[in-house]
Amino acid sequence: MDQSPEARDARRFLLFDQLLARFAPGRCYDLGSGHGKFAQRAAATGWTVTAIDARNERFVSAPGVEFVQADVRNVRLDDADLVLCLGLFYHLTLDDQIDLLGRASGAPLILDTHVASGTHDNPEVLSEPVAVGDHEGVWYVEGPREDALASWDNAQSFWHTEPSLLALLESAGYAVVLSGTP
Repeated sequence: MDQSPEARDARRFLLFDQLLARFAPGRCYDLGSGHGKFAQRAAATGWTVTAIDARNERFVSAPGVEFVQADVRNVRLDDADLVLCLGLFYHLTLDDQIDLLGRASGAPLILDTHVASGTHDNPEVLSEPVAVGDHEGVWYVEGPREDALASWDNAQSFWHTEPSLLALLESAGYAVVLSGTP
């Protein structure tokens, strides 16, 4: 299987498009929208999309997408018909992850995140496995705020193991989880 960045991106878009097609268009929030490519794909299929990111350097204005520069930790999601959290979750603290899922609860969630695999060769940024209450995973050392691919405002984030992530999602009301690997 081709593992080039282009092939991974194509696979991510394919998975996203197939998941998105499962839902009737409505109000969609793209949290940590970054470049906005997923927000644009949703808008092109009839969704009313609000793309939210603390940074605006990478976002390109697009038809059908309202861009809001804001910290996703302060965004209300109570009118969401769908929440996109693609490449953001693993940049949040454990408390912020739990809070986000609580605010999104009731709305379908498309989540694309890293998980702790149990082995790694990068001790400068990934801790040894840890347990925090019922959650298992690793701590990830975030880069500086100026880094467009780092967390907005925390020095470290939490990467769950897959079983821990599934348990967290279930405890937040997401009893049905479909998964795919880009």
